[in-house]
Amino acid sequence: MPSSKDYIKEFADVSFKERPFGDADALALCEVIYMPLEKVVSSSFEDEETDFSYACNELFDLRGNEHKPLGLMISKKTSEVLMAMAETKRFGEMKIAAVEEVFSTEPALQYCAGTFVLPTGDIAVIFRGTDDSIAGWVEDLDLIVNEGTPAYDLALNHLESAAAKYSGKIYIAGHSKGGNIALRTAIKCSEETRGRIVSVYNYDGPGYSNYHLFNTPAYTELLPGYRHYVPSSSMVGMMLCHDYDYKAVKSSRLTGAFQHDLGTWQIKDGEFVVKDDTNFMAKLTDEWLASLVDSLSQSNIAAVGSVVSAVTQATGVLTLTEFSKHLKSAVGGAVSAYKEIDPQIKQDFWDAFSGAGKLLLKAARNAKDNAADRAADIIAARVVTANG
Repeated sequence: MPSSKDYIKEFADVSFKERPFGDADALALCEVIYMPLEKVVSSSFEDEETDFSYACNELFDLRGNEHKPLGLMISKKTSEVLMAMAETKRFGEMKIAAVEEVFSTEPALQYCAGTFVLPTGDIAVIFRGTDDSIAGWVEDLDLIVNEGTPAYDLALNHLESAAAKYSGKIYIAGHSKGGNIALRTAIKCSEETRGRIVSVYNYDGPGYSNYHLFNTPAYTELLPGYRHYVPSSSMVGMMLCHDYDYKAVKSSRLTGAFQHDLGTWQIKDGEFVVKDDTNFMAKLTDEWLASLVDSLSQSNIAAVGSVVSAVTQATGVLTLTEFSKHLKSAVGGAVSAYKEIDPQIKQDFWDAFSGAGKLLLKAARNAKDNAADRAADIIAARVVTANG
């Protein structure tokens, strides 16, 4: 089944002037932003741009000229996509203006953005999703617990800096958490910058803690150029408060968790292979997680954040790969940390999931009866609730 690598090969000699930047191009860049390009590209817009092909080859050499995986959740095929792009006219003529990476364990922060300069003079600002770091996964929880992440401010500054340096059209894209960041950044940026945005690509990005962003003039302004895609059995893209203005893409994988991998999304003749709608599992995930989050009290939410933060820090490792290699000591540290947590916090933590089973059964019934127009009713009701 054709995927991004096939698209890259098929349109290798087609310039961006001949075929404008589109969905498949944004997807390819969202894949390769997971590669540690920050190791070979400056993080500052004040420095000279780096040729894309040169950066790819330098990074590949730095990684021992082997297609190595980037962690448990990101396959080595990402490296293969990067090098395939480097060998084409279409992508090889790009430059990279800046790749900014920031990492912190306290507070949990795993952020990366890169600006790619097209031969046309236009730019594509790409935000990285969650990588192999444990901090990155804890940060995802902050989208609920703290209603956001420090990455939001960093992303906004990156976009405005890119817009200040380059005068061309702007494309913004991100996968997973990167999609969440991309859409919010486009909504929150200055009116001048937003007026230059051609498209915003949100690839299976989770939602937000409430629906306020979707009830703003800026969101409405962006809608004509908003490209929201999820795999047909989406799980991540169904989390939290999200919009329903998406298209379902066919994946070569059967289940939601594996379909999150952009390398499995199907592309034919340069376009995504889309389905009529998401399947039952995606609707079930949407209904269940929405009801579960709605059922949580502030003490439940705070307890989940406290417990997760305490046990993850106590593992003594920084990545999921390290966790798998040092499983016994990591789990031991986590268990010890859990025992030291205040009993009331532990009680609130478990109370958060006490009704999960019943909510799942109810969600299954609702998902089964979910008519096409029901999504509009759901989001309309939640927007009203969010606005009080």
